[in-house]
Amino acid sequence: MRVFSLLLLIPFLTFSQRKKDRDTSTLILQPNRIEFQKTKVTSQFTVVPGNEDGLLVAEETDVIAKGGRYQWNIFMVDTTLSIVWKKELVVPTNGPLIGYEYFDGKYYLLFNKDKYRNEQLVVYQFNNQNSDFLVYEITTVFPVAISYFESVGETLLIGGYANFRPVVITYNINDKIPRIVPGFYDNRNEILDIVVDEQSSLFTVIMQEKMRNKKYTVRVKTFTSNGDVIQDNLVDPGERKSLLDAASTTFAGGLQYLAGTHSRKSLNYSQGFYLSKFINGQQQFNKYYPFAELNNFFGHLKPKREERIMQRIERKKEKGKTKKFSYRLLVHDILEKDGEYIMIAEAYYPRYNHTSAASGFNPLGGFGGPPGLGSNPYFLGYKYTHAVVIGFDFNCNIIWDQTFKIEDIQTFSLDEHVVVSAAGEQVVLMYLEENEIRSKVVKGNEIVEGRTFNPIKLSFQNDEVRSKNPDVEGLEKWYDETLFAYGEQNIYNGNGVGQKNNRRVFYINKIQYNSGLEPN
Repeated sequence: MRVFSLLLLIPFLTFSQRKKDRDTSTLILQPNRIEFQKTKVTSQFTVVPGNEDGLLVAEETDVIAKGGRYQWNIFMVDTTLSIVWKKELVVPTNGPLIGYEYFDGKYYLLFNKDKYRNEQLVVYQFNNQNSDFLVYEITTVFPVAISYFESVGETLLIGGYANFRPVVITYNINDKIPRIVPGFYDNRNEILDIVVDEQSSLFTVIMQEKMRNKKYTVRVKTFTSNGDVIQDNLVDPGERKSLLDAASTTFAGGLQYLAGTHSRKSLNYSQGFYLSKFINGQQQFNKYYPFAELNNFFGHLKPKREERIMQRIERKKEKGKTKKFSYRLLVHDILEKDGEYIMIAEAYYPRYNHTSAASGFNPLGGFGGPPGLGSNPYFLGYKYTHAVVIGFDFNCNIIWDQTFKIEDIQTFSLDEHVVVSAAGEQVVLMYLEENEIRSKVVKGNEIVEGRTFNPIKLSFQNDEVRSKNPDVEGLEKWYDETLFAYGEQNIYNGNGVGQKNNRRVFYINKIQYNSGLEPN
């Protein structure tokens, strides 16, 4: 949130700094773009990335077909963002699209068959060659609130909760029999993530588990595509620590790494990172890194504030102590690059509107009440502040760390926004907000290119964005070091496009990074 002052000097300095911060990157390219016309406000698009096989674009329309079902438009788009085929699909369900997935040339769309019955599911399977498709109907017997939808080999994975208990279900598309993976439903653990290893056709389920001493740890189970367990690891965090979350590498050759955050008391605020190494199911060690021990953890702050914090850290060190900091962090998956591992976490905090009940309605009962005593927080969403990126080696030693300031993002659900892309020795950090690709390029502890702001490239020379939908935009990985940006825009062109001056579109832009160019 920007704050304006009545002083004349401050707006001038703010403008000067803002102008400096609005540098564009010479390294980020947007070679292709495709637009889909939006004729109705209710039209919704979903994009499924499929590596070099292209993108599957699913448009939910408000066109009612026979039987009261709705028509979907399915597009297959190649890596040049050209349409390969289009399919008008009548989905025999009144339930929503609840998941999508790509694996080995196949695209999957998961629907609730009936929006009032969570145990009846429908899956559509597409390919990139033609518009032929297959349909699978899955019955889970009992209702499941689905949080994860993955595929491995010929098996579809469904993870979620039934009666507030975790459940994982496998569905083989050949025998068409759903099976409950044992070892989950009998506990009240929380599923943190499901990680698929495409090469070995194994999948790993990461869970948070409460221990007898009331501390929390992480359990990691790896299964074959049939749901047979091949390893079950419970991380030993030590007596005085709780592990709040975890990201995992795939189970490759018996070697597996975990990375996440830890705390001593609170389950909401972490005090540092931990890194764990497993070989053939045996925990080798846990290493803990308080935030104060990182070189650039506070690099997103203004220089003077960062300097004051670093001085407090040094004063604590002189006394043989470690300065403690508490943050809420959303941990991403681990990226492997040339024998180095990279983890990323986004810092956020919940925002509330503390409205006094004396001024009106009290949601806890009645109107009015004593000032202060009746104040009730109204949740406004999660405000993101910065991303933390850490590079570590095979012995879980941190080699470098960087931060990336996040501005203008506030959401009601916790989602990943910053995308990390490794290009040679450089690491590119990007997110999309307000029709801009905001980026930073680092090489270890060195900053190759500071924060830049690249506007989303439009289709025609005289295009002007008149409005956009802030709730529909994002940036995702596609293949190799290629990403794609998407969103909704209302565009005006005085010369007319297709005999129209105004058009409302859902766009997809191809994003690439060229490390061979000189940065600004």
